[in-house]
Amino acid sequence: MKEIIYIQAGNVSNHIGTHFWNAQQSYFTYKEGEEVLIDNDVSFREGVSPRGEPTYCPRLLQFDRKANFGSLSSATGLYAVDSAGEFPPSSIWDGGVDEIYQDHISDGLYQTQLDEEIEEDVAVAPPEPQRSTVVPPLCASDVRYWSDYDRVYHLPRSIHKLPDLADWEAAEGDWRAGKEAFLRYDLDHSVMDDSFRLFVEECDTFQGLQLCTDNASFGSFCNSLLTVFRDEFPKQPTLTFAVLSDAVPGDIDVDDIRGIQKALNDASCLHGLNELSTMSIPLQSPNTWLPGAWSTALTTDLRNHYDTSAILSAHVETVTLPLRLKKNRELLYGFCNQLNVYGNTPFAELSGAFPASSVEVLDSTTYGFTRIQPLREDRWSPPLHRRNVTRGWTELTRRRFDDLDAVLAISASAHSLHTQIEYPLPSSFPSFFRAQHLNADLLRTPRGILTQARSTPMVSTLGSGWASPFLLTQYAEFLRDCLRRKVDWATLGMDEDDARELRDDLWTMRDNFGEKHELSGDDGGGLGEDEEY
Repeated sequence: MKEIIYIQAGNVSNHIGTHFWNAQQSYFTYKEGEEVLIDNDVSFREGVSPRGEPTYCPRLLQFDRKANFGSLSSATGLYAVDSAGEFPPSSIWDGGVDEIYQDHISDGLYQTQLDEEIEEDVAVAPPEPQRSTVVPPLCASDVRYWSDYDRVYHLPRSIHKLPDLADWEAAEGDWRAGKEAFLRYDLDHSVMDDSFRLFVEECDTFQGLQLCTDNASFGSFCNSLLTVFRDEFPKQPTLTFAVLSDAVPGDIDVDDIRGIQKALNDASCLHGLNELSTMSIPLQSPNTWLPGAWSTALTTDLRNHYDTSAILSAHVETVTLPLRLKKNRELLYGFCNQLNVYGNTPFAELSGAFPASSVEVLDSTTYGFTRIQPLREDRWSPPLHRRNVTRGWTELTRRRFDDLDAVLAISASAHSLHTQIEYPLPSSFPSFFRAQHLNADLLRTPRGILTQARSTPMVSTLGSGWASPFLLTQYAEFLRDCLRRKVDWATLGMDEDDARELRDDLWTMRDNFGEKHELSGDDGGGLGEDEEY
């Protein structure tokens, strides 16, 4: 067994991660003889709770501000602590006691329904058969926190709540504050020596990290975390999905200090990932997404984390599916290095169509989540080197897709995995599809909310094309403009000399891609291999 440890840091990343783990739970098999398609042991660890109950929990560290965890804590679920046996204060203190309680955050409606159905499922003899009643599907307006729709149990060591920021502290874009936050938290909690090491020691063969981070709020925090990780595990691969801030270089007003600071923080994060991560996939903030033909099959609210993170998570889960397959599973090291064609370009771009049952309109329904802006309205330019994952397509559709790839004839290398495993849509997934059969239609029956997930075909692509070098160019030019305007570097929390060095390094990172990754991307080449199972 070769296990992967996962890290999520930040509010958006934990929304993405919650959808990701809910999808993983949908792959569990419960019937004897049922075909196992996904090797869940890659991502989950088996154990026993303090009450002697078997557990199967994600091999995960999740970081966020305390306020973003909602009702989730390390003392809930399978690891709930019975407070009845604790010593009363009077037994250890004779003086007066002033008790101050923080307001309790109640479970969301979905969690309440989920808990009720679990209780019914384990009941030996229900008093009487239940009648089926309609359960309204989960709506974005019902979601307060990402934990409101979390379907899996977590180990206490997975949950890491950072103190909430004071009103006067910047929540985003402060590079130095993020690094200091990691040092303080690691000093108090020894997260790398305790929580992380315990996960590593439980692995038969620890193969590497998959990390998802919000650059704006946790970019420098994760930079420090990866630095510590690299000191001890210099050869283990890391696959990083980095959600950029909503400050887009080139669109920031010269007087927007906060926007400038967030863009500088993004640039510093990309520079750090170039040195610390084996492969990184920058993702544009959902706040910058442009609606178009790619979103016509959805009624999603692009300003709502619950909706947009579901789309991102579907593509992240799909492109990394080869790492978790029961048959023909890929290892993280080879997966990360396949797109690092020149050995010094550890960046890739994410794109895809969701849902996708036809290839005829893929050029307009595919959206690039890494690119700063579309090459042209509602059109998609395939990356120079790419690996595709298609799900749930018929043999005819797969052949048409391969024919389309050949007609494009711009790829130096392409690798396609075709699988009949459609993307699962558990009841926690947004009901934002215009095709109503994909939306939740729940009945209140035993296991009603836990029924087999719906599913949909889709296609996702990781590639090395024009979007990554163009992104680096934009940040290098942004730094160049800041230096020309002589911005107040002290206010921005960066030394001018460091800014010059960062600008030069970004140009070097961009130049490493070479001329073949220019925006036109018209290089010819042969296609690679296809896989199917």
